[in-house]
Amino acid sequence: MGFIKKSSVVFFSFLLFFSFLALNSLFILGSSLKYDNVNDGIYPIVKELSGTGGGNLIPKEVIGEFNLTKAAEDARDVLKEHCKNNTDYSFTYEEYSVSIPCKYANSTNPEEIINKTFDDVIYDIYYKDYDCSFWDCFSKTEQPFFLVSEKAHYYWMNKFYISLLVSAILIFLIFLLVEHKPNTLIITGALLVLSVLPLLKLGDLIFAIAGKFSFLINLFLSSTKTVFWFSLILGVILIIIGIVLRVRGIENTKQKISKKEAKEKGK
Repeated sequence: MGFIKKSSVVFFSFLLFFSFLALNSLFILGSSLKYDNVNDGIYPIVKELSGTGGGNLIPKEVIGEFNLTKAAEDARDVLKEHCKNNTDYSFTYEEYSVSIPCKYANSTNPEEIINKTFDDVIYDIYYKDYDCSFWDCFSKTEQPFFLVSEKAHYYWMNKFYISLLVSAILIFLIFLLVEHKPNTLIITGALLVLSVLPLLKLGDLIFAIAGKFSFLINLFLSSTKTVFWFSLILGVILIIIGIVLRVRGIENTKQKISKKEAKEKGK
């Protein structure tokens, strides 16, 4: 392989490393923001905002007044009377819709109404149609809940697919340039393994730049371990397959040379 080809392989490998780094980071953000993950992760945040979580990590200037507990208690006070002629009681809080079935009207556990209120608001937060582009939402929305919405999930996953396409193109270019094709798998696997190591510090990086939104970090990174181990194992498998194919290729070459030499001696 000539100098130009070798230099090109090194250059494209360098780009592939950063493409894999972006790929893994974007996949963490996108997969972490699936509804089930958000529902589990945002619940304690909503409880803290409502004064029932006992924490003080969320700056009030970011969220403002957001007391769902009081809203739920107010709903409980009117639920019995309202349910005499209705099957449920619906109300809105901060533009989020809540619907409490009348089966809760005679509940002896007030937490059931509070939990139902939390569930409905979390669902509405996630699936709300935020009328702004992703980055414009920072200035156009009073509360940063769009960061943990379906809109954010699709935003990061779209960027992930773009990064995946870029990575595939770079791998193909490396495949065209390398002399021994199994080396493509070895290079790809090695770069994939190397690219996952910085993921262990991704939380620190996001925390450093998140500022007043840092209380949402755990939501953004809930899939980190899954992505880390998946990429690490896949990278190791690619390396092993590449080495096996390379060794077999060398053995086949040796056998061909031996057969050729045997024929020449037999003449």
